[in-house]
Amino acid sequence: MNPLRIVPPWSAGEASPTPSTPVPAARLRAHVGQVITGQYRLTAASDVASATPHLKLTLADATGTVLAFVWPEYRDQAQLPPLGRPVQIQASVRVHDERPQLRIHRLAALDADAVAFAADLVCTPEQARVHGLLRALEQSLPQPLRGFLARVLLDPAIGIPLLACRASGQHHHAEPGGLGVHSLENLDLIGATVRRTLPDDPDSVAIARIGYFLHDLGKIRTVGGTARPALHHVVRHEIHTLLLLAPHLAWLRSQSSELHAALVHVLEYVATPAASRTRARYFPAEVVVQFDQWSAAAHARRDIHALCRSGHTTRAEAG
Repeated sequence: MNPLRIVPPWSAGEASPTPSTPVPAARLRAHVGQVITGQYRLTAASDVASATPHLKLTLADATGTVLAFVWPEYRDQAQLPPLGRPVQIQASVRVHDERPQLRIHRLAALDADAVAFAADLVCTPEQARVHGLLRALEQSLPQPLRGFLARVLLDPAIGIPLLACRASGQHHHAEPGGLGVHSLENLDLIGATVRRTLPDDPDSVAIARIGYFLHDLGKIRTVGGTARPALHHVVRHEIHTLLLLAPHLAWLRSQSSELHAALVHVLEYVATPAASRTRARYFPAEVVVQFDQWSAAAHARRDIHALCRSGHTTRAEAG
């Protein structure tokens, strides 16, 4: 699907047109009185019964939220998708109670291929660090891996829950949102490691980075954001990862059987219990497993001072 083509519906004296570059929520104030385009996530929608019945919407992106209204004259130009889905809009910017608001002219569901950056739609303002790292990952990926990642992030069952999830119950990155940090903080080192060993294989660099980002995805079902989900103990999180990704992996296979095979191989290797693993047949799989272990171990920050204090304590207890 191509990006939504917008035909300006403004009339003389209503509002001035602006360039069609999408405007984030945090910058709307700079465009008061203008017609803008934007890519957002639809987070709330309700019918308002008043003298002039209209729709009241809440739109969100990584920079904030904004109220938007669809008045009767534009109702047939607003096709609402299910809540949580990305939309592209054309709207005029107004101010009410010193806050920008949008008067929608056109609104339509936005296909993953037309989203500029999925990170811009699934992150919140409080996730600024994760947003920057996730956006950099998207930007680094070649097609069709970039399209695959966008589909994963925009899946309501994956993107937002992943960024709110903990990486563990009590060990490393155990705070809400810790899984996103754990899954993104070493991507530069992972890319450099694979690039140094496989300098003529840029696809494997991308596979290692996206494989690492997704390797613990199933913890959405076993760890959760603030409490363990029901039946969290029944299926290992590595299996949940494969189940959650299944429809998106099917799409990737339709685009490139080799990239699909490489990524599934990495995820399968991660899902194999450590006691049963043999030497990886594909170097990025080994890299993902090693960096996962190092990230968890680094949480304890076992430096030389900790080593010496630990040894002193052990000897004192023994004596």
